[in-house]
Amino acid sequence: MTLQFQKRSTRIFCILIVIGSFLFSCTTQEVKTTDENSIPYPLNEWKGVQEKVLADSKPDFVGPHKPKKDSPNVLVIMLDDAGYSNAGSFGGAIKTPTFDKIGDEGIRYTHFSVCAVCSPTRGALLTGYNNHTIGLGNITEFAVGYPGYNAQMDYSTPSIAKILTDNGYATAAFGKWHNTPMEEASPVGPFQAWPTGMWGFEYFYGFLGGETNQFHPLLYENNTAIETPKTNADGSPYHLSQDLADQTIRWIDNWKGLRNAPFFVYFAPGAIHAPLHVPKDWHDKYKGQFDQGWDVYREEVLARQKKLGLVPENTKLVPRPESIPAFDSFSEEGKAFLRRQMEINAAFMEHVDYNVGRIIKHLDEMGELDNTLVIYLTADNGATAEGTTTGAVSELLMQNGFPPLTMDQQLELLEKYGGLEEWGGPNMNNHFSVAWAWSTSTPFQWTKQVASHFGGTVSATAIRYPKMIQAKGEWRRQFQNVTDIVPTILEVTGVPQPDFVNGQKVKERPGKSLVYAWDNPEAKTNHPTQYFEFTGFMGIYHDGWTLAGKPYRIPWSVDPQALANFDPLNTTWELYNIDEDPGQTVNVADQYPEKVKELEEIFWEEAKKYDVEPVGGGLARMLQPEANPAAVAKKHWELTTNVYRVPEAAGPYIKSNNYQVNAYITADKTTEGVIYAVGDHMGGQTLFIKDGKLRYSFSTLGVLWHDFAGVQIPNGELKITLKHTMKEARLNGPSLVEFFINDEKVGELDIQATVYGAYTGHETFDIGRDEGMPVNLEYEAKGKFMFTTGQLHRVVFDIE
Repeated sequence: MTLQFQKRSTRIFCILIVIGSFLFSCTTQEVKTTDENSIPYPLNEWKGVQEKVLADSKPDFVGPHKPKKDSPNVLVIMLDDAGYSNAGSFGGAIKTPTFDKIGDEGIRYTHFSVCAVCSPTRGALLTGYNNHTIGLGNITEFAVGYPGYNAQMDYSTPSIAKILTDNGYATAAFGKWHNTPMEEASPVGPFQAWPTGMWGFEYFYGFLGGETNQFHPLLYENNTAIETPKTNADGSPYHLSQDLADQTIRWIDNWKGLRNAPFFVYFAPGAIHAPLHVPKDWHDKYKGQFDQGWDVYREEVLARQKKLGLVPENTKLVPRPESIPAFDSFSEEGKAFLRRQMEINAAFMEHVDYNVGRIIKHLDEMGELDNTLVIYLTADNGATAEGTTTGAVSELLMQNGFPPLTMDQQLELLEKYGGLEEWGGPNMNNHFSVAWAWSTSTPFQWTKQVASHFGGTVSATAIRYPKMIQAKGEWRRQFQNVTDIVPTILEVTGVPQPDFVNGQKVKERPGKSLVYAWDNPEAKTNHPTQYFEFTGFMGIYHDGWTLAGKPYRIPWSVDPQALANFDPLNTTWELYNIDEDPGQTVNVADQYPEKVKELEEIFWEEAKKYDVEPVGGGLARMLQPEANPAAVAKKHWELTTNVYRVPEAAGPYIKSNNYQVNAYITADKTTEGVIYAVGDHMGGQTLFIKDGKLRYSFSTLGVLWHDFAGVQIPNGELKITLKHTMKEARLNGPSLVEFFINDEKVGELDIQATVYGAYTGHETFDIGRDEGMPVNLEYEAKGKFMFTTGQLHRVVFDIE
């Protein structure tokens, strides 16, 4: 009896295991993957014959996954910070023959929306996901500890480069990246969030941050910082836009000769983001063409837009905001300064479009252009407004929260750095007036940063692909979004959308393919809803209407009072009927209060869905210091002369905070060189030895200069100490710097104003040298002013 019971129990147990296994397999079926919907793919099945001897065997080649036969190439071009109406084919006075050619031989979009600043748009373009979903609610330099704003993503939101690479495409990115947290941009990574890491590009040549000096960029080839070339490929003086075109053409030639696969190239030059730098022989190309000022220029642009059929004949301009002065309100000297700003901006735009044209021409000459889907966006956001109302010799003053300078102060600073003749050259971090940005946003309101209005979120866009687009020069008036680019590329190339990437379940994309309207200009948009948010500027498009939050601050000033009063739950809303008023010129909120309420509810639903909450999270570094990654960053750094060409944000945090530096050296009468340096003469600090003296210089963004005249150093083993103490615990507050040699105080220096955010957007942190442009021009003739080899043993930074 007992034995029979045991046998029966065993059979029952086995049956239960089988049933349980079946049920478990059913419940977990959604996470199983197959070769068809999961990348990276396994090797193709080997179909040869494998016998004991070679004579009886038959080879077969498996190789990597290959794309479908006749799959097209893809070239995505995105310029930086250009206004909606910069391009000639969108009503501007600037010559953009390459952009115009793409539209003339294809189609142009009147309402192609992007995000209000750089990183969010670039991430959304490359992944097809809303920017907050991939942690890019702000630029990577201002990442904070909230999911929608932490600049972190994984394979659940894969990039188009990753998908195409795993499907056999040759992939490369050139130019501005701006999707990697800058704290991770050191020579030792981590490299997961770099272009050739999780983002999936096979090759990268460009710069990682948000901007760079066009003559002295911090360049990377793949994961390695490289020396800036002295000349372009043709021997002309170096400029980044030309170099990027040179490198792209070189890569395409290698691809053509060596690779049997289509390509995906992402070409994203830094132009026309500040600093506004153009080659010397381009400086006068637009001389005298903007003498009329921005008020008249804006009217001229609108007239051209009507003639082009871009806007309806009844379109009117909204009045110039009180925050933007009239052009005629400035002195003659001020007007001359302001005109020059727009002349250089225009030259910068034409110059980069010319270099894009070199790539297009090269593809045409090799017979590849008609087999290439070309998508050309003139900007990643609206026209940039960080230049303040006067324009700026030092453009990072605004981003660091300093109050705007007066015109007299700007003119005084201009003369200090060489005057109008040097505007556009390498020695200024120059920017144009927000009034020019406003005029190049015509017919829309507002500018970059302002996510609520189209002046901040619509980019002039053209697409050419004759195999699927029969139209020539037609407008497409459907509302679309940058998240629609990835689905478009997938449809055109025939590459399948993966369900799993590196074992992770892929999230559903919000974007839709653009193909539906290529041969149907009257089609209703397939992208009926899109939210927008950046640092509390917020709005939404839905079914032909836009709800726009009235800006709580002007974007070219970080006003502490405005930030203190920021309250997204009590936003004043403006309502626009885009079908009748495509320029957002007539606010009808009072006429349709129910529509306002409806769209407000949709905004908050979208905010919840896509990790926008907390709205205004991009302000956390200023309003909630504990959200700043610097609060939990490395505090103790021991560095040697092997550490150089490090992006500023990847080095020690030495800004508006307390810290101490100890340098250990062996000195003799010949000792000289930089101990450490960060930034350049337009913002930075350097500790160095020159003419036998310990020296220190600190530049408050080129406006205030502080210099420790020096003290003679003794010979022998030395510990040199710099102690930095804030006098007031506030952003950009004053500080005291004390100097010690072998623990004996030898001097001190008062800093009138420290720098909270960033010294520059492009320079390096270096030990034992000063890479790029120097902080102190006294040692510029000595190049990198390298510390005598073997005498600088280590430099230790301790951050409080």
